[in-house]
Amino acid sequence: MDKCVTLRFNPFALLTSAATLRIAQGAFLLSCSLPLSAKTVQILLLNGDRITGDLIAETPTQLQVQTAYAAMLYLDKTQVSEVKDTQRTAVPAATADTTTNTSPVVIASSNSTSKPERAWQLEVDISASTRRGKEQSDNLSATSHWEWRDAAWRYSAGAEFDYEIKQNLRKTHKYTINPGVDYFYSEQIFGRTKLDYSYNYLAADYKNLDASLGPGFSFFKDRAELRLELMSLLGVKRAYFRGDEFLSALLGQRDSILFRFASLDYDYQYQPPNSDLEWYAKGSILKMLNQPIELLDFKFEWHNELGARYWLTDKIRISWSIHHDRTGLDLVLGDGSVHPLDIKDFRQKLSIGASF
Repeated sequence: MDKCVTLRFNPFALLTSAATLRIAQGAFLLSCSLPLSAKTVQILLLNGDRITGDLIAETPTQLQVQTAYAAMLYLDKTQVSEVKDTQRTAVPAATADTTTNTSPVVIASSNSTSKPERAWQLEVDISASTRRGKEQSDNLSATSHWEWRDAAWRYSAGAEFDYEIKQNLRKTHKYTINPGVDYFYSEQIFGRTKLDYSYNYLAADYKNLDASLGPGFSFFKDRAELRLELMSLLGVKRAYFRGDEFLSALLGQRDSILFRFASLDYDYQYQPPNSDLEWYAKGSILKMLNQPIELLDFKFEWHNELGARYWLTDKIRISWSIHHDRTGLDLVLGDGSVHPLDIKDFRQKLSIGASF
C-alpha cells in the first residue's frame, strides 16, 4: 500500500521569518547610532587639523564629539582620516557616502581648491639667474622647508643657500639651517623650541648660533586655507667674528660674543578658495637684552620675507618674494657721541619650486 506524504504550507511561519529579519536589520542599524561609552579620542581630519574630545556616538556616516573648547561637533566621516584613542590606537575612518546631514555644527566637504594640509610636507624652491652686459653676475639660491605633525608634536626644519658672483668676484656666499619643535597644549596654544644656525663666508660676523624657546598661538584653526601663527621667544645668540681689525680691537682676545634676546616671530599663509594664488609672509623681530661690548650698541635684528606663489599644478609653483634684513648697530664713543652703523640688505627673488 502506497504511503501518501502531505506537505502543508504555513503562511504564518513565513511572515514570522520576514518579521524576524526586519527586526534584526533594525537592531543592527539602531546599534550603529546608539551612543558609545564616552572615551577621549583624537581625530585627524583630511585637512591636517586634529580634534580632541569625548566620542559620544557614531553612525555609518558621522562621529559625534564633545570638546572642551566648543559645542558638540558632528564630523562627516568623509573628512576624517583616522581616530586615535588615548592609548594611541589608530582606528581608520569608515567608508561612508556623502549624505548631507543637518546637525548644528558639521565639518563637511570643502569646495575650495586650496591644497589640503597633510601630516607631513616638504617644499623646495630654486632660483638661478645670469646677467651679461656692463656688469656680469651669476646667482644661485635654494630654499627648503620640511614639516611633520604627529599628534600634539610638530617638527620642522628649514634650509637656505645663497651664492652670487658679480664682476668675477664673490658677492654672496652663505647658508642657514633652522630646525624646530612645537608642542600643542590645545588646538591653538603651543610651545616652541628652535635653533638657528647661519654661516657667511664673506662677512666679519661669519657665524651665528641662536637657541630660543617660548609660547605661540595659532589663529584660525577652523580654516584650512589660512594660517597665522605668532611666537614670543627668549633665547641666547652667540656671534663669531674674524678678519676685521676694527672689531678685533673692540673684542680684544675674544673671537665671539654672547647676547640674550627676546624675539617675536610670525608665519602667515593665505590661499583664497578656488584660487591658484597664495600669499605668504614670515620673519622675526629680535631685540638684544644685553650689550657685551661697551662701545657697540646692538639694538635689534629684523628679518622679513613677503611673497606670492602661483600654483601651476597641485605640486609645482612659481614664487616671487622680497627679502629685507636689517641690523641696528651704533658706535658709542667715550664723549657720548653716537654713530649709526646699521647693516641693511634688500633683495627680490623669482623662483620655481615644488611641494610634496
